[in-house]
Amino acid sequence: MSTKSVVSTISHSSNSVLIPDKTTSWQSIYLLTAIGMFCGIQFSIFFPTLWPFLNTVDPTASASFFGFITAAFSVGQGLASPAFGYWMNRAKSVRQPLVFGISVMILSNIIFCFVETFKEKERRWVMMTARFFIGLGAGTVGVMRAYAATASSLEDRARAITFIQASYVIGMTLGPGIQVAFTPLSYPGIVLGAIHIDMYTAPAWFASIVCLLSLIFIFIFLEENYAGIDKEEDEEDSYTAMPTYDTISVAVCVVTQFTLMFIITNLETIGSLYAKIMWNWTNEQAVEYTGILQAVNGLFGVLVYALFAVKLGNYISKARERIFTIFGLGLGVIYHLVTFPYPWGQPLTYDQKNITTKHGKVIVEDLGCNPHQYKWCDHTKDVNFWLYAGMYGIVLAACFPIVNISMNTLFSKILGARRQGTMQGIMLMSGSLARTIGPMLVSWIFQEWGPDPLWILEILVLSITMILWMVFYRRMTPLESNPKLEAYDHFHYKNGVRYRI
Repeated sequence: MSTKSVVSTISHSSNSVLIPDKTTSWQSIYLLTAIGMFCGIQFSIFFPTLWPFLNTVDPTASASFFGFITAAFSVGQGLASPAFGYWMNRAKSVRQPLVFGISVMILSNIIFCFVETFKEKERRWVMMTARFFIGLGAGTVGVMRAYAATASSLEDRARAITFIQASYVIGMTLGPGIQVAFTPLSYPGIVLGAIHIDMYTAPAWFASIVCLLSLIFIFIFLEENYAGIDKEEDEEDSYTAMPTYDTISVAVCVVTQFTLMFIITNLETIGSLYAKIMWNWTNEQAVEYTGILQAVNGLFGVLVYALFAVKLGNYISKARERIFTIFGLGLGVIYHLVTFPYPWGQPLTYDQKNITTKHGKVIVEDLGCNPHQYKWCDHTKDVNFWLYAGMYGIVLAACFPIVNISMNTLFSKILGARRQGTMQGIMLMSGSLARTIGPMLVSWIFQEWGPDPLWILEILVLSITMILWMVFYRRMTPLESNPKLEAYDHFHYKNGVRYRI
């Protein structure tokens, strides 16, 4: 009889849940936390200099092509995440995909450093290819998340996931600041034949060195212990009857991840332009003040993550993940409702100002909303800056980590005490998809219709996600490994169907 058609019958059932009696492998989780943070740094460290570098080495490259280069990282990460997760499941090892992914990042960063050795017309394509493969290597973040979910006991699950989830976000926050350290190298910096070390390539050299150190630490310190996996069910020829996970619950979590990254990415995309138009800031003021706002947002977010790592994680792990996820999504809706440009606000204004550059050149800069450039300026109203700053720096800053940790903790429990590499990869792919299509969609909406429809779209997306959690609230529960069956009840598992007679 085929193993896929085996039917298991039992005359009694147990209400116990199969939970491995092991301790969490904190040494390995701390190591992957550091590596995950560096993957986040690699995503954002190039942002301040990527366009100037492209414009320097290939002046003919357009701004639209720069958008493709920016999106290449997320595309690579999204495609690679499920593949690395599947590899982890099949090999039953986190080390193999990690080593391969980090090696790909090293090679890709080195290619990025040598972009000027190519012909001028080829350089834009080399940069895009390098960023794509750097993102592909960063697909190992899904593997790290899967390891945190399966290497931790149920009571430690939220704390372990907090470390891995927070590390990537913190890395993205730190990236642009770390890049500033390389600015004194200027351009062309240090030139040794084909080797160029300057303010544009130094971050990639730095990334390669840290990746190499990461490989060394993986071989020395990584311990592959899985406290969250049922060993009997994990065997290839196992007939342990662990139920299949609920696909509806998994789908709701994946949609939530997309929503979360869609909202955050959209606000990052239009942040400076929105502030410049709304509050009549110059380019310099927009960069400075939005940077301060993002820093406050990041610091408050780190504080919330710290609360999860210390006490709050254990609190939500006691069947409170659903409530906290809905609460976090609600905070996102509140932020958009409070900062919506309602029709009773003040009209947007427009002016021009002569700005003298450092080189003595005088340029004319738009202040406010230019009605010749944006046809929606005449009917769009302003938003109070201090109200916006408070909501952005506190309410929205709390929304992201609350949903991120609560939802991902429950997601790992819904999957059960089995290997989760592929599904965690799909979860990461969902976020990467949002980071890819979000900026393009939002830029177009903002250009054509302004912030009003954009805020409505985001309120709608958040509200639909909240409704999904409410509708399927009773289904969003951890998988019971050995559920109690009434007479003639059954459930499906990987080798067939289990009945009670």
